[in-house]
Amino acid sequence: MEESRVPQAAQNRMVGFIAYCGAELIKCSPEEGCETRVVIQPHHRNFYGNVHGGMISTLMDATAGLTASFAGPEQRPAVTRSADIHYFLPVTGSIMTALGHVIRAGKTMCLVYVDVMDDKDTICATGAFEYFYVDKH
Repeated sequence: MEESRVPQAAQNRMVGFIAYCGAELIKCSPEEGCETRVVIQPHHRNFYGNVHGGMISTLMDATAGLTASFAGPEQRPAVTRSADIHYFLPVTGSIMTALGHVIRAGKTMCLVYVDVMDDKDTICATGAFEYFYVDKH
């Protein structure tokens, strides 16, 4: 992981449940958005052998939240206001990647789109996430 692509402040947010899920932050910048990755483990899969939808949505939400928080120079904390997720194909491979990019960042809200790809770079799910910026204190 290139240090210049992952600010320490972004890396510091990869804690709690998303860290427990095994997510890794690949890049995070106002210009490029954020990218996260999970190496799929047996406990990420559902009864059918596909990655569980809850795992996909967790990765999407974490990626979108980081993307919103680092959308501008202030690095504002943000909380999820809404999520609209569409699942197209099952994630069946060994790696799942999420890419988030800002559609619009305002004074109090931010809209982020996230795509989830399998290890063949096929888009398996996409989502629109609204975030509300909260006071840093």
